[in-house]
Amino acid sequence: MSTEIKIKKSEIEQALTQMKASSEALTSSFPSSIGNGNRLDVVNKLNEINRTLEQLTENYKALMLHNEEMTRQSVEQMVEKDQELSSKMLIR
Repeated sequence: MSTEIKIKKSEIEQALTQMKASSEALTSSFPSSIGNGNRLDVVNKLNEINRTLEQLTENYKALMLHNEEMTRQSVEQMVEKDQELSSKMLIR
């Protein structure tokens, strides 16, 4: 078993790019006003649920985009530290 950690930056970048594209393409198509003028409680509740689902979808999308960006930064920092450490090892 190897103790070496290998960072395959191109594969990570490809996965993150796909994740970002999927997140950005995520849209909600919940109707927000079913039965306009209708006084039925169930219609009002359904509209409220649809608005909540739409907000949850937008929050999820924002979270995914934030996670994608944080992962990119973490990978970049790991690559930089790896290069820094390897250059220090070569000096000795």
